[in-house]
Parts: sequence; structure tokens; C-alpha cells
Amino acid sequence: MDMLSSVMEVLALLALNLAIGVIGFIPSFLVTGLNINLLGLTGGIAISLLGEIFGAILGFYLYRYGFSKVQPSWKKSRFWHFMHSRSVGTVFFGILLFRLVPFIPSGLITAGASLTPIRGSMFFIASSLGKIPAVLVEVAAVYGFTQIVPSGYQYAAALFVLAAAGLIWMRKRKKDAAGSRQ
Repeated sequence: MDMLSSVMEVLALLALNLAIGVIGFIPSFLVTGLNINLLGLTGGIAISLLGEIFGAILGFYLYRYGFSKVQPSWKKSRFWHFMHSRSVGTVFFGILLFRLVPFIPSGLITAGASLTPIRGSMFFIASSLGKIPAVLVEVAAVYGFTQIVPSGYQYAAALFVLAAAGLIWMRKRKKDAAGSRQ
């Protein structure tokens, strides 16, 4: 029974990490701390990397699908043409460089990449190569934080960040809804 609960815990953490990777705007460091606390440093690194890498590729295809459904008039914009006129090599190295910088919203990079002509396999390689060092830096920062700050304060800080993000999202959504009625 203990083995089953351990497997279920790892699968639940993997699903949570994938969801964070797909969504792309929720700070992954919140889950990284949870990964480390529940699975230890090595397990936390592994599950964080898997979630970030495979969440990004899932997000890439979801964004690409969503952008394929936009109104055709939007595809005539200068932004759309700019994104589609980039060479695959330029996009590849852009993704790689942006992924190397930790704490940049992953969803922004993924959404931007999905607007370009890069293939999913090339996105996967560039994104993965860039995410490995970025996740290691994130894990080091979070691990240091978890060693210094008591866990009660860690959970309070995580809840505060999530609550603030939720309030900002709800406020923006309310503002957007009010703007669309006018």
C-alpha cells in the first residue's frame, strides 16, 4: 500500500507540474518547493524538469491550435507577419536564449514560439536545452529558500502569491468583460 501511495503522489505532482508548464503564467517556483519538500532534492529536480519540459511542449501545441482558430483578419497584422517571417534557426536560438533566463514567464515564450514556423520537434529541443539550466538555477534558489525559511512561512508565501495572482486574474477578467460590453 505504501508503494501505491508513493506512486500516486509522484503522478499527482507530475500532473500538477505539467499543468503549471502548460498554463505557463503561474510561477513554477511555487511547485518546485513542493517537489523538493515531498521528493527530496533529486526527485524534486527530476519532476520539475519533466513538468517544465513536457508542459511546454503540450502548451506549444495547445497555443498553436488556439492561434489557428483566430479570426483571419488578425493574421493580417504586422505582428503576425513579423512572427511568421522569422527563420527557424532564429526562432530556435531565440527560444533557447529566452529559456536560459529563469523566472521569465514560460507561457509568453511558448505562445510566441507557437506563432512561428518552427516545428514541434525543434521547439522541444530548443526549449528543453534552455530549460535544463534554468530549472537547476530555480531549484537552487528554491532549495536555499526552503533550507532557511520555516515551512509554515513557505506555505503562507505560496498561498499569498497564488491569491494575488488569482485576484489580478479576476480583476483583469472583470475589466475585460466590462470593456467588451461597451
